Amino acid sequence: MTNQIRNPNEGREFIRFPLLFALSLIATAACAWAAASSLGLFFGGLFVATFLTPAGVLQQTTPVAAAGGFIAVVAPVAGIWLIAVFESADTFGQWLEATMVLAAYALAIGGIALALARAKLPAVFSATMAVLVGLAWLGWPVWLSSALVRGGLSGTVQHLVWLHPPLAINGILTGEPAWTERSLAYHLTDLNQDVPIRLPENIGWCVVVHGVLGLVLWWVGLMQRSRLK
Repeated sequence: MTNQIRNPNEGREFIRFPLLFALSLIATAACAWAAASSLGLFFGGLFVATFLTPAGVLQQTTPVAAAGGFIAVVAPVAGIWLIAVFESADTFGQWLEATMVLAAYALAIGGIALALARAKLPAVFSATMAVLVGLAWLGWPVWLSSALVRGGLSGTVQHLVWLHPPLAINGILTGEPAWTERSLAYHLTDLNQDVPIRLPENIGWCVVVHGVLGLVLWWVGLMQRSRLK
């Protein structure tokens, strides 16, 4: 009877999950310290998910373990958001919607990392590419809006606004002023300057698009791999 070689990754989840949870909690708490219970805290939480979700889902031994890493990143962000809601004029329902946006977005970022790893790319490269894609997507109002306006694609801008996680959250947090009306945004983006936009009135399109994309990519990255074993 031959002895099976144990996967060195097995059992490490007990270390990874608390570490990911702690990193997510500390990073989001830093956002809360800097931005208090404001829109900046919610934007910051999306960036925390961008940086940590790929690390949370990659190199896990099973789909359940990958889901555990995903939860370890998202749960602290949502928890601190909930505390902020109780300290502001926002409601529990608005927090729930914001958390759905967070979860769908993080699902998509994690799916990108898993799909790249499934294509036999190194884990570090897969995680880095997923983070870069996430940062580019979160930042498109800054770096892409001017080019779209100059190209006569103002209608495309509004469609992107409906899908954009930060602006979707801004749209449902009715107690917060629009990000585009803040002085910093005036110097960074053409939104509501050269091109008028309407903030999303609901999170539907944002959650559906990110959620479906994420589920498909997770299936490609994890379920297909499991079947091939």
